[in-house]
Amino acid sequence: MIRWQDAPPAPLAKPLAELYALLPAIDVIALDARLGDGTVLLLSNAAHASAARHVAGRRNEQGGLLVGTPYALDPAASDIDLVLVRAAVGAEDFSSSGVSLRMETGVWDRARAALAPGELVVGWFHSHPGLGAFFSETDRRTQAAFFHHPFSVGWVIDPFGDEEAWFLGGAAEPLETARVLRPAAGADQ
Repeated sequence: MIRWQDAPPAPLAKPLAELYALLPAIDVIALDARLGDGTVLLLSNAAHASAARHVAGRRNEQGGLLVGTPYALDPAASDIDLVLVRAAVGAEDFSSSGVSLRMETGVWDRARAALAPGELVVGWFHSHPGLGAFFSETDRRTQAAFFHHPFSVGWVIDPFGDEEAWFLGGAAEPLETARVLRPAAGADQ
């Protein structure tokens, strides 16, 4: 008999085949070409537009949470092959300056309300207005404390410098921009 504490945890990732079933064949071919060398981020146009609107033109840092689904060729393994970011949920209750941001807990409630069945909060985004897109030491501590899963995404946007940078997992490893994919204009997941 297996006691509850002896049972392996349920995998957080869904099988990648589930995502493939939703994509046109051309997208599957393009995606396959990027897999195998590390995690790929598939960012919906809606999520990109929502985050961009939230931070646009503001001199103080803004941010929010990212909603989506991690996928793996083998969900029982610890490797995450792809993270789909379907939505960006901006924080409405926060305090910020040009170099800091503190989001209040209400953003978690708004993100939970935005979850589709089977989705998770897969990360966070915030702006560095006019400073460039990078992860500060504070950002790294935030990532390690709240977004420590292998699929956890950290996204920094400089709306004035038109720069973006992506970081993955609790160690906030930089994600090459070539590994961040978006659907063709007008198409979305």
